Amino acid sequence: MRPLLLLALAAMPATALADTIKVDAHPVWYEVHGDLTPDQPPILLLHGGAMNTALTWADLIPVLSQDRAVIGIDQQGHGRTADRDQPITMDSMRRDTLAVLDALKVESAHVVGFSMGGMLGYDLAVHAPDRVASLNAISAAQSNDGMHPGLVAANRNPGQLPDAETLALLPSPWDMLAMRQSWMEQNPDAPDGMTKVLTKLGRFIASDWGWSDEELAAITAPTQILLGDSDFLPPEHGAHLAALIPGAWLAVLPDTTHLNIIHRPELPDLLIARIKAAEAGQ
Repeated sequence: MRPLLLLALAAMPATALADTIKVDAHPVWYEVHGDLTPDQPPILLLHGGAMNTALTWADLIPVLSQDRAVIGIDQQGHGRTADRDQPITMDSMRRDTLAVLDALKVESAHVVGFSMGGMLGYDLAVHAPDRVASLNAISAAQSNDGMHPGLVAANRNPGQLPDAETLALLPSPWDMLAMRQSWMEQNPDAPDGMTKVLTKLGRFIASDWGWSDEELAAITAPTQILLGDSDFLPPEHGAHLAALIPGAWLAVLPDTTHLNIIHRPELPDLLIARIKAAEAGQ
């Protein structure tokens, strides 16, 4: 695991609450940093695929939780949430996420999602708009059509070797080792279940997930689209998303890949700016 990540984990504030809620008899794990109050929407953190709350958000939780509560949810088969004998789908992740908010009596939250979590953020903004006080979608495409074609081909044909351009976008062996180590340390299905979860994720990403231009244009949550200039989605797709969603902000971070965007020093200020502007009615 990266030394910087270990330092960030050590610096994280003590979790005010960590528990599970059962959704269709399946325990979904969540954590809360800070105190939930009815007069201030918390921040809801949605992690990336093959990651978890700690691995994705360790750098950000200490900053974001300084003046408000922060909720993290480990999705099906990730982190401290075991897999279930069902596919991973957008519908199932939305259902699990809303169940946690219901259990915590949270009417709405400022959603911050990375990659798969950003996709889930779009889905919440489309299908549960009253629950999204604002949306920061990091490195998340509208559909497979918005991703680099080589990545889509790699997901649909796992046995096919990616070309050099696509290979440069993929997580490094070091990144994959960090994901596996974190999964092994936390997940109830360790040591044998990660391959099954990765297979489900591959099938999910290769499926027809996504939202139409009309659905995104109907999003009412104040939104910011964030991506790197060497991300899984090209900058022009980020511009397309920002043009579709009314009033959306767009930030393309230079010299930034899909995985290092969450470690960029300017990211916390960008997220906080969008949240504060939303609360000011902007």
